[in-house]
Amino acid sequence: MGNEFVGLIAFAVIFGGALTGLLAARLLPEDHLSSNTRDAVSVAVAVVGTLAALVIGLLISTASRSFSDRSDALTELSSSLIRADRILIRYGPEANGARVKLRAYATAKAQELFPQSGEPPVSNDDTLALIEAAQDAVIALAARTPQQEFARSHALTLTDQVFDARWKLFQQQSSIPAPFLVLLIFWLVLVFASFGLFAPPNATVVAAMLLCALAISGGIVMILEFDSSFSGVIRVSSDPLRKALVEMAR
Repeated sequence: MGNEFVGLIAFAVIFGGALTGLLAARLLPEDHLSSNTRDAVSVAVAVVGTLAALVIGLLISTASRSFSDRSDALTELSSSLIRADRILIRYGPEANGARVKLRAYATAKAQELFPQSGEPPVSNDDTLALIEAAQDAVIALAARTPQQEFARSHALTLTDQVFDARWKLFQQQSSIPAPFLVLLIFWLVLVFASFGLFAPPNATVVAAMLLCALAISGGIVMILEFDSSFSGVIRVSSDPLRKALVEMAR
């Protein structure tokens, strides 16, 4: 389900809650809308509203941290690729085959994470096979000097770091559970329904409710966009991996 669709549903039900409150105010007996009733409902809804605000803050923090973690993992992956390529250059011409395989992995990983139109799709299994082939090529190097042995050992360490960063990117799923999001929207519906229940039924109130519901649903979309870092409007920058490809092509 797309983030925009979730935001549209959130807007519809939140604004629908406000309209339901306005409609209920016209149908309920007057004693149900007395000042005492208003005070009791306001206190109860204040608790729900405070809880919803805290949860929204938590979701923003969680989504932001998830976005930063994925960005850091991509930077780590790119840095390890550049360093592995440089150390293989120091090994000598015998490592050219390993360098070619490492560049093939970097190119495929860029296409997997940041697909270009017109290019064939690349799966996670494809990139896994490529990085394993690159590491196997490093393992197969027969060092003849201490310098080559150092370069080979260091290259293996760096390819292990590429593996680690790759798994971090692969294993990081959505950090926002769907039931949690549904519960948050339900709380917001209750809050807006209470607003509509005691608000005067005029165009200004309806417009204000509509804009507020739109703002909140837009915020929910932004939270989801942060949480889905490699798709949607807000994405992790591809610059580190693109720069790594440029460096490795030298």
